[in-house]
Amino acid sequence: MKVSIKKYVLYWLSIMFLLTLSGVGFGETLVGVNLADIDSGLTSPSGNYRWMDSADQVYAYSYQISYNYTQASVHIDYYTKTPMLHGTLTAANMKPNFTYQLKLIGDSEEDFGSNESLGLTGRWWQEIWGWHDIYGGIWMNGGNLNNKGDGSSPNPNDEVYYAHRDIEDLSSPTGLHYRYSAYRVLDYFITDANGDASFDFVADSSYHVIFKTSQRSPDDVNDGHVVSSTFDADISSTAYDTDYGEQTVGIFGEWERLPMGGLNLIAGTYNVKFLLTEESFHGSGLAGGWAAAMAGDAAFTICPYDLAGDLNEDCKVDMLDFAVIAENWLIDCIANPSNPACVPK
Repeated sequence: MKVSIKKYVLYWLSIMFLLTLSGVGFGETLVGVNLADIDSGLTSPSGNYRWMDSADQVYAYSYQISYNYTQASVHIDYYTKTPMLHGTLTAANMKPNFTYQLKLIGDSEEDFGSNESLGLTGRWWQEIWGWHDIYGGIWMNGGNLNNKGDGSSPNPNDEVYYAHRDIEDLSSPTGLHYRYSAYRVLDYFITDANGDASFDFVADSSYHVIFKTSQRSPDDVNDGHVVSSTFDADISSTAYDTDYGEQTVGIFGEWERLPMGGLNLIAGTYNVKFLLTEESFHGSGLAGGWAAAMAGDAAFTICPYDLAGDLNEDCKVDMLDFAVIAENWLIDCIANPSNPACVPK
């Protein structure tokens, strides 16, 4: 009997230790991440940086050769253990009067499940393992799958993904002939004259690319909201050597999947990255090539279900939920309301 009691006590102590390591809590949990400068070619067709602002006004050559994203500061606060991913982005010293995409990006080799769940509500970047005369075996022919269909599920791009995903190629490092990186454009914004920005975002829509209202008109039902900015670029800013005069630019997100405003991430745990990408507006040359700018790791759980017994709101009933009970075992909030565990409703 003594041995049984000892095992029982050790068991619950181990569970409580795991609870401490896991950081289990109740309800949504706020998490913060700082984004850092990254390789400009990540998940972009060419990775060429853009040296024009949102109005296609060219930055000074001195700015072009001196600016890089190590000079910028971007912080994202976001929530995990939440029915829908949401948070706040705060940026400083990005390119002035400039349009950026805010994305989530996965990595099939780092976390296959996260990557696949993300792609099924976003976009697929497809690469093929092949032979290059100079570099040898490499991932090549990278490109987006762009057949959106009518926006309903299953998406034609998902059918291509499933058809190619498991094709074997023993010469590749993964043993597969195709490699897929999933990403989802969550939102978009225009910086101010100092390259600063701050806004709240909610991952309830999936965008294809960003257009200016001068390029085409948005679909009132299926496309995203219009973001407008009025600015007067001149030589008072180190980014310009020309007085361009006042400009007003409106941008909006073209839909990738529908319904707009009603497309949540698939329930589950995600290990992905937040990514800021420059918007090129389908230009060329100094207009750039959707270059990646800054990124940071993101880990969160999406749970839109009310599951009885899921005390830590991770969409599962498991030993961590029992650990929550163990941590609060025999606490009596009526008798001792000052206990820190007794949080008022």
